[in-house]
Amino acid sequence: MSQSDINKATTFYKIQDAVASNVPVDEKHEFYIDFSKYRDSFKEKQIYRHLAINPATKECTDLTQPKKLFLSGYRGTGKTSELLKLKNAISETKCYLTIFVDISDEELDTNNIQTVDIMILMLEKLLKELDESGATINQDIMNPFYDWYSTRIEEVNSSISSIISVDAEASVSTGFLSFFKLIASTKSQLKGSGETKEVIRRVFNQHFSDFTTKFNEFILTVKEKLNSAENSFTDILFIIDGFEKIGTLEDMKKILIDDSNKFTLIHTNMMLTLPVELFNEGSRLNHFSTTLRLPLIDLDIDGAEDTMKEFILKRVDRGLFKDEETIDEIIKLGAGHPRQTLQIISRAYVLADEDILDTKSIKDAVNKLGKEFVELNSEELEVLKSIENGQFPPASTAYFGLKAKNILFEYNDEKLNIINPILKNYPLFQKRMESLNA
Repeated sequence: MSQSDINKATTFYKIQDAVASNVPVDEKHEFYIDFSKYRDSFKEKQIYRHLAINPATKECTDLTQPKKLFLSGYRGTGKTSELLKLKNAISETKCYLTIFVDISDEELDTNNIQTVDIMILMLEKLLKELDESGATINQDIMNPFYDWYSTRIEEVNSSISSIISVDAEASVSTGFLSFFKLIASTKSQLKGSGETKEVIRRVFNQHFSDFTTKFNEFILTVKEKLNSAENSFTDILFIIDGFEKIGTLEDMKKILIDDSNKFTLIHTNMMLTLPVELFNEGSRLNHFSTTLRLPLIDLDIDGAEDTMKEFILKRVDRGLFKDEETIDEIIKLGAGHPRQTLQIISRAYVLADEDILDTKSIKDAVNKLGKEFVELNSEELEVLKSIENGQFPPASTAYFGLKAKNILFEYNDEKLNIINPILKNYPLFQKRMESLNA
């Protein structure tokens, strides 16, 4: 389902689609809500300043060193919507040709993915964006990288034993379209499994230094062309999303932390999302990048609850709630987490006794969702106990693990973390905490 497929629920049985929590929307969609005033420690202007853009005048300063930014935050707190909004706004300034890369959008197999896969996808998206933007890229710019890439594909095809191979027809003639087809064919093989996929990876990893050199030479010549009168862009910016959908924590860490130096070898500007599971690894990235945290919406800020109510009522007609108390209860239990707020509504829709959302269905939804939290170990319970007692626990594996499990919610640098109200209102959890305090 894409954002164009979802519409406001005006009847009860349309609620489920309207509150789909895995479909991000940008500022052009009717569901979009700007929560920036209620994120406190996060300011959008920080991103513009890192990229040397004056958003008021749309003027930009050419960066002498490529910028690497990481945007971290909980799942469902609005990272993708924020990035889509930024892509649109930055593209309008003409400061950057902005390429949005979602590795999880049926582009790559996130259950079996490597860094080189992402770089090939980046290259495909770059060529597509150049074409769609109308940028004039002549054959002399294309050929050096194209020739090198074609040679690597010949190595792939000479190494595989099956009849399946990267599309050799794409390399018959030179030019922009042929290069695009060749890269697209490579990427399509990386979505699957088997011999061809592994041979592509082996060949490109064996030549990784040359790959990044050719990539950088291509970016530099493209950038020079973009600066010309007929194109008028200043630089290139990749926005890379979808890392939180990578299948395992080990793979996430391998690509974003252990292989982070590989991204630095590509000499262009990048914004990448950093999954909540890697919050505690952020310090390892700081020597070459800047990490920005997108916190949850702080409902204590004046106007935040009204804005959250607007967020709900843009998706679900007011008449489908029994009363205002029901909406208020959803907002309280959602705790400023947009996706959790929508999940409560979705679960209450399924559990409602009648074709209306009421406080009973919300309570039933919370009890069901509470059961879905993973079993807590003794260390995690001790962290939660210290939070309950108004103490700030030291950083630990248990502490960061609770954030990754959506049990501890973080709002800004000054405000103490809170326990997810869904868990806090779950009777079995209450009994466990009482036994600890006894």
